[in-house]
Amino acid sequence: MHVVLVIAEEQAIREALSAALRDSCHAVFESGVEGALRRLISMHADAIILDDTPSLGLAALSRIIKAAPHIPIIALSARGDSETRAGFTLAGARGCLSKPFSCDALAAALDEVAAPQDNTQEAIPAIRTEAPQTAVVSQYQMAMRWMQRAMSSQDDTVRLGSVLADALQDVFDPSRCAVLLEREGVVRVAASHAVPPSVAQTLRLEFSSGLMRWFEVNPFLIEQSGARSASAAKELHLLGARLGVPLLCGGRVNGALIIGDKASGREYAPEERELLTLMARSAGIALENAQRHRELAAQQDHLNTVLTHLTAGVVVVDREKIVRMMNQSAERILQARAVDLVGRSVQKLGSGFADVVLRVLMDGKPLVRQETRDPAIDATLGISAAPLGDEGVAVIFSQLPKERKAKDEIEYSPYWEYLSARVAQEIKNPLVAINTFAQLLPRKYNSEEFRGQFGTVVQKEVDRINRVVETLFDFARHPRLVPQTASLNEIASTVLDTFAETAKTKGITVERNLEPNLPEASLDPLFFAQAFHNVIQNAVDALPNGGTIKVTSRPKDGGSELLVSDSGPGIPEQVAPLIFLPFFGTREHGMGLGLTIANRIVKQHGGELRLLSSDAGSVFSFRIPAADSQQQADDKPQQQHLVMTTGIV
Repeated sequence: MHVVLVIAEEQAIREALSAALRDSCHAVFESGVEGALRRLISMHADAIILDDTPSLGLAALSRIIKAAPHIPIIALSARGDSETRAGFTLAGARGCLSKPFSCDALAAALDEVAAPQDNTQEAIPAIRTEAPQTAVVSQYQMAMRWMQRAMSSQDDTVRLGSVLADALQDVFDPSRCAVLLEREGVVRVAASHAVPPSVAQTLRLEFSSGLMRWFEVNPFLIEQSGARSASAAKELHLLGARLGVPLLCGGRVNGALIIGDKASGREYAPEERELLTLMARSAGIALENAQRHRELAAQQDHLNTVLTHLTAGVVVVDREKIVRMMNQSAERILQARAVDLVGRSVQKLGSGFADVVLRVLMDGKPLVRQETRDPAIDATLGISAAPLGDEGVAVIFSQLPKERKAKDEIEYSPYWEYLSARVAQEIKNPLVAINTFAQLLPRKYNSEEFRGQFGTVVQKEVDRINRVVETLFDFARHPRLVPQTASLNEIASTVLDTFAETAKTKGITVERNLEPNLPEASLDPLFFAQAFHNVIQNAVDALPNGGTIKVTSRPKDGGSELLVSDSGPGIPEQVAPLIFLPFFGTREHGMGLGLTIANRIVKQHGGELRLLSSDAGSVFSFRIPAADSQQQADDKPQQQHLVMTTGIV
């Protein structure tokens, strides 16, 4: 039974994996990297499963590989695209499964990466730093020349196979030889010498049995006479092989080098067997480079296609402030040719571009959006930029329309982007648990314990999804206010009382400084309490390690002002303009609607909710008019309602 270390933050993921692994593995669970690294000090794991989240991803994978390079890692990712899988593979993961995952696929992946190694045969001998005394020096020199040629053929797998076959023939002078390579999950003869065409063209080797399965379990040189697998010996016989050695690409078997008896009738010396193993290792590196070359070429083609059809302009500037790339949209917007600007200073693009690039290079932080006037084209540009590490800065920009829409309408422009990201994030992980238990139900239905766990977990995750749906429904539905004369202080005190236990548990001190002589306001107590509750909840979330929340009320401009300040880290300058947007949030959990709903409710009361400061903690201000002045504006919120409802629905 395998010992598996699972690293996952989400309780739903841990429960799903616990149910999936219970019968076949001994699973140990940790929610973070630090705990996992401490656990690895005292335990031996056959495999590690890492759930890909914003705080557990490639950075966590790198730390784990550095601490335990010998333990294979399987990544679970909500993103199932080829770029994500390639990223994890290149970073050192042995496998990458998409969420929701199949229990059978998970079991197969664990069996593959944690398969016990057969140590009855001698492992691949270490590469010697000097050529053996008894080996023919010319063979080593010849092999080195052929391997150099193979490395130069990594952009063409067909040519690489042909070069390897010629190398085997030239170095060992066998009666026949072949290069076997995987393609679409099946291993075929890629190139050969003296292998009958009927065999070379029709032979198909599977990884489930035979020679390839033998190599997966025993990744070292094999001799036909010593093969303990009847199916492996049969396939070697079909190829007329005397010796075979696997080709390892990215830690997995990707084919084999096969040579028959020597044409001279002599035996292969031990040094020649070692040389064959050495050539297989070099060929594996060439294959791995070829695979990465294809992936990078595909990614580059994909990137070029995206940049070509992107309507926004994209410019890449290196750390020396030199323009290195421009897409076609950038040429169209700036009315300039890339050939005239690439390789020149960013100043050639204008002072607005230069200021943005210099600021991002200096701060090392992204710039969300800045408007700048470009007199060369008589237009206003909206510019965003992000650092690319040592590569410089990527600048994305577009030409703003001359007649701008109203500010309230522009605030809702990213609606679909934020909506899709938040809904996918909140629903994906509950679906993992539901999907896993649904797969296990047919085979474990007779287990009373499993049925009980099934009902508990699935019901909990369904409720979680239902809360997401109800949140969306509440956001889309316009609240019908029932205003009445009410005390702002009383509503604030009632809401703060509901946070008393939470504040005590988290070590948060709540200070109240409520002015007793506030003018009364026309409020819907239920909805205004919800708006105030959302802002207080935001302050509590900003203080995970304790701190202070201050609530102050005071008269202001004939009405009332309610201030909420916290001692948290504050809100970054580039994020502050976005906090009231629907579905925008900086935390992993939540729909990003709390401040949006609070802002809407305050506006419908004829008031204003603003972020006054975000440097050392955050300060939010509720401004509410007095009851008499608010009564005169009863029709205005209704008109605002029609605009916002149209924008959302």
